Amino acid sequence: MARRRPRVGTLLSLACACAAACGGGSTTPSTPSSPTGVAPPRPAVALSVTSSPLATTAVIGANGKALHTLAVQVTFRETGGAAAHVTALTLALLDDGGLLAPAGDRAADIAIGANATVQHELQQAFEVDRSPEMARVRITGRARDAAGAAFDLTMIEAVVRLTIPAPPPVPTVMFSGAGDIGLCGSPGPEATAKLLDETPGVVFTLGDNAYPHASAENFSNCYDPSWGRHRSRTRPIAGNHDWYNNLWGAYFDYFGASAGIPGLGYYSYDLGGWHVLALNSNLHGNVGSPQYAWARADLAATRSACIVALWHHPRYSSGPGGNDTTMKDVWKLLQEHGAELVLSGHDHIYERYAPQDADGRLDLARGIRQFVVGTGGYTLYDLGQLPANVEARDNRSWGILRLTLHPLGYEWEFVPVAGAAFRDGGTAACSR
Repeated sequence: MARRRPRVGTLLSLACACAAACGGGSTTPSTPSSPTGVAPPRPAVALSVTSSPLATTAVIGANGKALHTLAVQVTFRETGGAAAHVTALTLALLDDGGLLAPAGDRAADIAIGANATVQHELQQAFEVDRSPEMARVRITGRARDAAGAAFDLTMIEAVVRLTIPAPPPVPTVMFSGAGDIGLCGSPGPEATAKLLDETPGVVFTLGDNAYPHASAENFSNCYDPSWGRHRSRTRPIAGNHDWYNNLWGAYFDYFGASAGIPGLGYYSYDLGGWHVLALNSNLHGNVGSPQYAWARADLAATRSACIVALWHHPRYSSGPGGNDTTMKDVWKLLQEHGAELVLSGHDHIYERYAPQDADGRLDLARGIRQFVVGTGGYTLYDLGQLPANVEARDNRSWGILRLTLHPLGYEWEFVPVAGAAFRDGGTAACSR
């Protein structure tokens, strides 16, 4: 007959008996005879656990594993007429496939008097790759008698139900901004900053934050009076005007830790269900470069369903800057990992492309949609010849790109400053 697994609520009790009773290996200490020739009593400790009070809670960690916290009420009964002291306990979580997590060893200090019963609650956290509905908790331990002789407690098991609460819903977040912003004397920065005043969420910049170059004075006078009022919620990237002659110190001084490591300026973060890569097109992005290696490792580690990348110089543009190849290899890498969007500035225009690959070929299934949003406040540029795959463009309106990032998709809207008429908007699902 097959051995049945104990049911939830069943009391399991296995006693540590003396060698004579067990008929073999001793689970009780060997003690010398007394001077009178009568052996002193030896402890016999019965360990039991009722599975009904077993409680497990779980959270999903950043690594995707479930962390179960198990609480077990254990009863120790001494039936041999001698005091004992429990010194160590081990809890293991397992199912029919074996151990779910490494056993947790823990020191104990539990005194049990002769013929006494002691209750003790154990708690142990287990990080597991899989969480079956039903599992078993296995408890073993060590104890010693009054003379200090050690002995093992007989192993017991009890059934436990593993429950994983539904993960909290992934929030929808707003992600808004533009590039090419802080020109002293232009009404553009203040006009676009007013749009941010009405827009909740995270603000991004697409580089060239202060003109004509990054300096404490230019950030103070040309950027801070407008977009600076949103600095606490801004995640910037650097443009060529922030990086001229490697004089990037004022850029990092102004934005602080939000701009990444000084001298590098590339970093990433999660936003709702999205992973955001803020990259630096003033540095090399080709295969073999430090930035490329960092981006490859970062993308391999993300578990987000959707990915957006930002850098200053656009891979494609019909503005005077034209197509830039600095980040072509990174574009390929992003496409391999199912990225949805690339946001750039540099050319002072607005332009939206259909999803395409790193060589400009239309790819509606796996391509990346690019936005050029150099409309933060600097003088706007002329448009060149209409390139392939452009779906919308404008060079008459300052404005911001407002993205609504859903867990599995996004909405985009180009919001012009007051008095301007051009608008663009739409929705798409993530393909990753």
